Parts: sequence; structure tokens; C-alpha cells
Amino acid sequence: MSNRNLSSQVFVGLILIVIGLVILTANLGWADLSGIFRWIPTLFILLGVWQLIVNKFRFITGPIILIAGGAAFQLAAFDVIEFDSIWQFWPLILILVGGSMLLERFGVKAPGPFSHSEDESEVSILAIFNGPEHQLNSASFHGGETTAIFGGIDLDLRNAAVIERPARINTFAMFGGVDIMVPATWKVRTDVLGIFGGSDDDRDEKPADQSDPDLIVTGFAMFGGVTVKSK
Repeated sequence: MSNRNLSSQVFVGLILIVIGLVILTANLGWADLSGIFRWIPTLFILLGVWQLIVNKFRFITGPIILIAGGAAFQLAAFDVIEFDSIWQFWPLILILVGGSMLLERFGVKAPGPFSHSEDESEVSILAIFNGPEHQLNSASFHGGETTAIFGGIDLDLRNAAVIERPARINTFAMFGGVDIMVPATWKVRTDVLGIFGGSDDDRDEKPADQSDPDLIVTGFAMFGGVTVKSK
């Protein structure tokens, strides 16, 4: 799998590791890292920018919320604005999401969870506080990755074909979900580690013999789930 497809999960993983190490070090009293805590909102700004880049600016509602929220809390951490004043602007989130829904209803391409289709052989989708729908029409699908954090991903592979079996999709779902739609004739094997979450093959009809799979779904789900469907 290409480095491009690994990039989003590596980036998210590094951010989680950094935050965890900072908190653990402070809790154990190994060092006074109170100054570093003030910079944590910047990580969410970077995560929002990264999500825009990975998804090629197709889904921007979630990233904008991350960037704006991170910027507001970062300004408050440096006493540029008051923390209490931040909560006065939370209705802007409702306005942004509602506006995206209205534009979608009237067929206008807007910043929100709109469907997107392409013919690429590999896919990389990052969803944070949004729910992108992605359709792949590749005649030689190889695999890819999906990362959903407080969001949901709908990946439609029903028009895709696998030439070199098996294709592999690595998933990461934390307080979110990933739905993968595949042709009814595909043999699919799931190997997802679940902590208060898990994976399931919800297809009504599927091949009885699951050996020599067309698709292998791996990954991790915590307070979330990965579901394979055919419709």
C-alpha cells in the first residue's frame, strides 16, 4: 500500500501518542509540562488542516469545526480572549451544518458530507466530525484506509473490481463508524480488533465459502464499528 494511503492514520496516531505522553508525564510528576498543555489546541488545528489536505478539500465542514474550535481555545489559552466568550459562538456549528444540509438538498456542491466517486485503485478517507460518502468505480481496486473519529464513512465498492486478490482495507473507528458496501458475490474476511466496538458482515446473501477472499478488512474499533454491507 502506498505511503499516501498510510499518511492519515500515521498522522492521527502520532497526535494521539503525543497527547497521551504529555498527559502521562504530567500525571506521574516526571516533569512540569503545564506550558505544553497550552499548545494542545494547536494539534486540533493541524488535524483539521490535514483532513482538508487528505480529502482534497471535498469535505470541509468537519475540518472547519476543528480548526475554528482549536483556534478559539488556543487564543483563550493565551488569554487573548475569555473562555466564557467561546461558548457564545457554538450556535455557528448548527448554522454551518444546517446550511450544508440545505445546499445538499438543492443540489449545490457545498462543504459537507457529499458523495464523491472516482476511479482510483486505492482509497484514503479521513472523517472527523463529518460523514463523507465515497464511491469507487475502479476496475483494479487494491485497497486503502479509512479513519473515522466522531464521524462516519460510507464507502461504496459495489462498482469496483478486484484483479489481484485480496484487496485490503485498514480501518480505524473511534466514536464513529465505517460502512463498506461490496458486491454480494465478494468473499470478505474481517479482522478488526474491537474495544467496546467491533465489526460485522451484515449482508443477507454472501458466498458460503469465504476462503480466498476478495477483500480483507483489518483495523481497530473503539466505541465504534465497521460494517460490511451489500446494499
